[in-house]
Amino acid sequence: MRVRCAALAFFLLAAPLIFAGSDNGHPATAQTKGILLSGKVSDDGKQLLADDDNSWKVANLDALKGLAGRYVLVKCRMDVTNRAIRVLSVEEPSETRHAAHLGDAAFRR
Repeated sequence: MRVRCAALAFFLLAAPLIFAGSDNGHPATAQTKGILLSGKVSDDGKQLLADDDNSWKVANLDALKGLAGRYVLVKCRMDVTNRAIRVLSVEEPSETRHAAHLGDAAFRR
């Protein structure tokens, strides 16, 4: 009997810690925080073809307005069941990337 009471007491004390990171009983996930996804916006602007060859429907089309056919980096929330994303922010990565820096030791001769 004491073991059962101790187990019940432990569960009641630990329950708030287990559910502390949850919202309405659901654990906090990338869907609530947003994730970074990179890929090309479709020509009609309704989908994002991610770098891993997954295609995602865009729920809020106005977020990608004017970016059709371009490579973008988006912060979004994913709806995996509907294969859709809600774009929170969009960034076009700069096309110029420098692999070498003039301050590196290789340039000090």
